[in-house]
Amino acid sequence: MADRIFERILNQTAADVEAKQQDPELRRKKAQASEEDELRKLSTGMTAGDAIKRILLAAKDKDYFRLLELPAPGVDALGRPDWPISSGEVSKAYRKLSILVHPDKNPGEEARRAFEALNEAHRTLKDKDKLEGILKEHLEAAQKRQEEALAGASLEERVVLQAQQQAQAKALRRAQGEALQAEVLRQMRERQEAAKRKREALEQSKYRRRAEEAEQQDEEDEEDERRRQEEEQRRQQQQAHEDSEDDEAAVARRRALAKRRQQLRKKSSGM
Repeated sequence: MADRIFERILNQTAADVEAKQQDPELRRKKAQASEEDELRKLSTGMTAGDAIKRILLAAKDKDYFRLLELPAPGVDALGRPDWPISSGEVSKAYRKLSILVHPDKNPGEEARRAFEALNEAHRTLKDKDKLEGILKEHLEAAQKRQEEALAGASLEERVVLQAQQQAQAKALRRAQGEALQAEVLRQMRERQEAAKRKREALEQSKYRRRAEEAEQQDEEDEEDERRRQEEEQRRQQQQAHEDSEDDEAAVARRRALAKRRQQLRKKSSGM
C-alpha cells in the first residue's frame, strides 16, 4: 500500500516537473484542446457563453449537426446514410439556439459570429441537395461508429445485432424494390396520360380545323351568293334600263309616224 502511494506521489511530481518545463504556448494549446473536448461533450446546462463557444467550435469542425445539437447521421443496413430528422425539427433546434445566442442579448464579436454560423447551418441542413452531400461526407464516420459498437459488443449481442441488420437489410431492399416499381408505374401513367392529352389535343385540333374550314367555306359561299345577287341585280337594272330605252324609242317612233300621217292627211285635204 505504501509503495503504491509513493509511486503515485513520484509520478505526480514528475508530471508537475514536466509541466513546469513545458513551453507556455504548448501548455496553452493543451489547455485549449482540453477545453474544446469538454465543450464538444457538453450537452445540458449550457449558458449562453457556453453555447456560443460550442457553436463556434462546431463551425470550426464543420459539424452542422453538433452545431444545432442534433443527432449525428447513422448508416442503415444497406450502408446508406441514415438521418431521420425532419425539416421542422431542424428549424425547431435553430430557433431554440438563436434565442439563446442572439447578438441583441449577447453583445460582442463572438456572439455575432456564432449567430452567423447558426444561420448557415440552418440553411445548409434545410437544403436537400446540400444535406445529401453532407450526409455522404459523414458516412465514413457513421460506419466507423457502427463498427466500433459492433466490436465492443459481446458474442451474443453481435449475433442479435447481425440478425437485426440482416432483417433490416431485407426490409429495406423490399421497400426499395416496391418504391422502384411504384416509380416505374408512376412514370408509365404519366407517359400514358401525356399521350392521351396529346391525342385529345390532336382530335380537338382536327375538329377545330374542320370547323374553321367549314366556316371559311360558308363565308366563301356567302360571298359568292352576294356577288351573284349583286350581278343579277345589275343585270336586271341594265335590262330594265334597256327596256325603258326601247319603250321610249317605240313611243318616239309612234309619235313620228302619227305626225307623218297627220301631215299626209293635211296635204291630201289641200289638194
